[in-house]
Amino acid sequence: MRPKLNYRLGLPAAIAKKVEKTGQTRGAEKDTVYQNRVNRNSTVLIPISSWKADIILPEGGFENGYIVLANPEEYFSNHPPTPRRNLPTNLTLGENLLVLYETRYHWNHYPPSKYSWVAGNSRKPPLGGQYIARVPDTTSDNDCIERHGYVDKDTGGQGAGIRVYEYASSKEIEATRYQLSFLVWRTEGILDMAREEDIPNPEECKAKIEDKCREMGLDDLQLLEKNRMLDNKGRTVCPLCLKPILAKELAYRVEQAEGRNVPDLTVTTANLFHVKELKAGVYNHRRYNLGWGHHHCNAAARDWGVQLTLEWMEDILRNNGRIK
Repeated sequence: MRPKLNYRLGLPAAIAKKVEKTGQTRGAEKDTVYQNRVNRNSTVLIPISSWKADIILPEGGFENGYIVLANPEEYFSNHPPTPRRNLPTNLTLGENLLVLYETRYHWNHYPPSKYSWVAGNSRKPPLGGQYIARVPDTTSDNDCIERHGYVDKDTGGQGAGIRVYEYASSKEIEATRYQLSFLVWRTEGILDMAREEDIPNPEECKAKIEDKCREMGLDDLQLLEKNRMLDNKGRTVCPLCLKPILAKELAYRVEQAEGRNVPDLTVTTANLFHVKELKAGVYNHRRYNLGWGHHHCNAAARDWGVQLTLEWMEDILRNNGRIK
C-alpha cells in the first residue's frame, strides 16, 4: 500500500521531524507564562499595551481564543488600588483578561489575596480566576517563588498560552509545512540522503510534494527567489548569506566550540528562518516568508529580519574599513 500523501513524505526521519516542529512555538521555561513548544494556533497571550494600541487580529480571529494580560499597575489605579476607569470596555477580568504578577514589588503591593482572587486555570472564558503569577525568589528569608495558574497537567500543561507574534492558523501551519518540504527537496544532497535511509522512490516522493505545492499555490519559484529562499538555479539557500543549504545541514548538529560543549545539544547547522521577523499584529509565520537558514545566520538576524540585519552588517563593515 502506498504511503498517504503528507508534507513528510519521503523525507529522512530527522528532517521530517524538523518540518513537523515548524508548526510549534519556541521553547519556554516554567518561570514564564508561556507554553513550551505547542501548536502555533494555541491560545494567544496579548499584552494590554498591544490591545490598547488596537493590535490587528488575524482574519477569522484566533482559533483557540486569546487572553489579555495586564500587570497590577496597568490594572489598578494607585490611590486607592481600584480598577482603572480607562480599561478597555471590551475586556472583563476573569473572562478575557488576567492580571499578571512578575515582580516581587507587584506581588507585595497588590497581593491577590487582598481582592479574594484565585489563579486562572482555563484558556477559554470564563478563565477560572483573575490572575496568574510568575514571581521569582529573592534573597529575603520571607520570600519564595510564586507560581500560580496554569502550572500542571490539570490545566493542560505549563503556561497560559503562546506569544501573540508566534500565532499561525492551522491552515497556514499546513501550508508552510508543505512549502518547507518543497524547499527541503531542493537542498543539495537530499536525494542521496533519502536513498541512504532506504526510502523507496525518493524522486517520486519529491514529485508528489511538488504537485501538491503546485495545487496549493506554493511553488512560485520567482517569488521564492525574490524572498531569498531559492537562488536563480532553483536551489534552496540561506535567506541571509544566500549560500546553498545542504541536506545534511538540516540533519546534523552544529559544531560546538571547544570547552563549551553541552551533552544535550539538539541545534542543527540549518534551521527554520523567518525572512521578515515575527512581531505582534503581523503574523509572519506564513507561506513565502519561511526558509531554511544557517544556525549562525539565524543568530545574527535574531528578531530583526533580513533587511535590518544586512543594514547592521553594512555599518559594521563600513566602520571597519571593509567597504566604503
